[in-house]
Amino acid sequence: MRRLLCVVLLAGGLAGAPAVSFGQTVQFRILDEERLLRESELGQQILSDIRDAEQELEEENQRISDQLAEEERELTEARADMSPEEFRERADAFDMRVEAIRTERNQRSVELGQQSEAEAQRFFDTVLPVLTGMMDEQGLVALLKPDSLIIGVDGLDITDAAIERLDAEFGSGEETSDDP
Repeated sequence: MRRLLCVVLLAGGLAGAPAVSFGQTVQFRILDEERLLRESELGQQILSDIRDAEQELEEENQRISDQLAEEERELTEARADMSPEEFRERADAFDMRVEAIRTERNQRSVELGQQSEAEAQRFFDTVLPVLTGMMDEQGLVALLKPDSLIIGVDGLDITDAAIERLDAEFGSGEETSDDP
């Protein structure tokens, strides 16, 4: 008797729920954002600019490191001609300068990382209208990351089509730059 009551209550509760037809499909596709950034011309230009800035920072760091190593060598060689107090004073000043430079270089590295993240976000903000246009054209309600799909059929991934569309619309982005 209790079982019958539970079945009746459950059926009554489900009667008000929206009907889902298993013949209907929710339209979604897979989009690999990393590939979109890595393989589109616009994304490649952004990544190239980031790599150039990273390379420039590395070269600056190497020049500074070489200069400091030379100064340290000179200080060590001059030690024989100095009193212990004078050497300690100059060595402490050198150490303080090295620490200040290290702090400044670390800050510059953090800023470059933040700039890289901002550029990647700007890329996705720029391509969003293209992606939503593709969604509208195909009647899609969602784009999912590849790692959020457990199993699916071939043809769900629209990354290649999105790359082609972005390349056609933006190219490398150089001619559409808003810079003065």
